[in-house]
Amino acid sequence: MPKTITYSNVKKYISAPRIGTYEKFFTDHSSEEVYGIYLWNKALCGAMYPLLQAVEVALRNAINTSAVQEFGTYWYDKIAHHPHRGRDNYNHTNLVNNFEKARSTVVKQLNKNRRASRQPLLPSSHQPAFDLVVAATDFSTWEFALHNCHFQVGNNSFLWPKQTKKGFKNWPDQSSLVTHTYLYDTVAELRPFRNRLSHHEPLWKGVGVTTEQEALKFVRQKIKKIEDLLDVMSKDKTKYLNIQKLITKAKHHASTDMLDICRYRAKGKTLTIRHKKKIRKVLLDIKKDDGPTLLSYAGRKYLVESI
Repeated sequence: MPKTITYSNVKKYISAPRIGTYEKFFTDHSSEEVYGIYLWNKALCGAMYPLLQAVEVALRNAINTSAVQEFGTYWYDKIAHHPHRGRDNYNHTNLVNNFEKARSTVVKQLNKNRRASRQPLLPSSHQPAFDLVVAATDFSTWEFALHNCHFQVGNNSFLWPKQTKKGFKNWPDQSSLVTHTYLYDTVAELRPFRNRLSHHEPLWKGVGVTTEQEALKFVRQKIKKIEDLLDVMSKDKTKYLNIQKLITKAKHHASTDMLDICRYRAKGKTLTIRHKKKIRKVLLDIKKDDGPTLLSYAGRKYLVESI
């Protein structure tokens, strides 16, 4: 199948610079292998997306719920912060700006709906239901919220560390400062990774890796970071994601085995004649279904598909 494709024609619809990124990194590969790796990164991004989405929503809810309990809605205008060189800290300003941008977006959408139904328009300063505003924020908002400029022990005007235990129940360290630094650093590390995924770029691009093993290790480290951050907020959330093996699948996609399958280098396991006879019918049925098939054996379930 891969050898029947004219890859120069495919390149027109992917773009030469994008596929060139893969050609430069995987130098000892044929055209069909490079294009297979391109699809592998697509599949890897697809496996990573639910995890990043889950951690973003969990982080948003963990911070916002605890902040609203203490300061009320629109809390970003009420919390204290440490200035930087006599001026508002850049991270606090960005937090406020992100929320105001989200609020403005919501108001515009509400007015669009009101205009269609010929209702009076809301003023640009209108404060809609805060949940709508929170849902319209982007990931960087929560990185800015976690910045140490909002941290002051013994001062309840600051967001942290008083609210840390409410939003992040499973502290990784006894020290509130160490815990908070860990949270901020983890979110700051995941944000550019999430951006690369959103733009369908190679997930290891721009991070100084030079070999495929380093690239795989880099992605696996990010999966571990996501898993650990979810655990700090709620171990049940991590378990919930793995009901459908989402974390397990992401780890599998970030493996040499999956990479080899996508670049057509996988050898597979050799079966004896006895084994072949027993599974031939099952495999033929799976091939006919042209999709994943759920099998049960010895009390466990397996999802098998033809490749």
